[in-house]
Amino acid sequence: MKNDKFFLEKNGLKLHYKINGEGKPIILLNSAFADLRIWSKVEESLSQKYKVIQLDFRYSGETEQDDSEYSLFEDLDCLINELELSKVNLIGLSAGGHTALEYAIKYPSKVDKIFIISTGLFGVDEDQKKVERMKNFQSALYSGDVEEASRIWTKMWLLGENREEDSLSSDKVVLFKEITKHNLLNGVNYKMSKFLEPPVNVSLGELEKEVFHMIGSLDYNDVFNSSEIFRENIKNYQELKVNSAHIIPFDLPELLVERVINFIK
Repeated sequence: MKNDKFFLEKNGLKLHYKINGEGKPIILLNSAFADLRIWSKVEESLSQKYKVIQLDFRYSGETEQDDSEYSLFEDLDCLINELELSKVNLIGLSAGGHTALEYAIKYPSKVDKIFIISTGLFGVDEDQKKVERMKNFQSALYSGDVEEASRIWTKMWLLGENREEDSLSSDKVVLFKEITKHNLLNGVNYKMSKFLEPPVNVSLGELEKEVFHMIGSLDYNDVFNSSEIFRENIKNYQELKVNSAHIIPFDLPELLVERVINFIK
């Protein structure tokens, strides 16, 4: 199966997804204000060995939006049921990692292994540099300056506090800004998803599945503080810190693919 694009209808809403490759099913879950392009290099490599499924969350990519109540993990379950998959491997970046954990707690029998990347938890101590950046991001966004909001978002998540634009190839920076702008415009009427109850933070001890967490050494402290909670509460937990900021699939796709294959096999 090669680069097939589909739309799953849920309560009249069309959710966009894509399938590439054959083999064990892997589902890639996006970060906030991102779409399938965030995984382009990773999906290309993994699809040589696995069936790689990608889902555009609400308010992103080509998925439609409306004002209905929703939860990301239930949208994911709808997709898994539609494809008649008995068990999947979940790979989630940032918010996508949080959704992967929610799903594995809610539907443990449907999950094999979980690979999360740059994933944080609600309620941990926040990095004050991130808090200030977010204030500036929101100010730019609410004033309608999508270009400036995209620039700040790129600095925060792709580059990190200690790198400038010339530290990465210009094509990566340009594409990330393009992805961000597209999805910021998609999310003009953004409505927050409902989260799992009780929340992930207090349900981690229920996880019996193997969890691998890849984090960037240049990321914000929120992720590091969350990783401490993961280590203390998840029974089968592995962690690797790499030389990157938050968006590791863009920064180090080859290393990420290598680690995913070693973990999933």
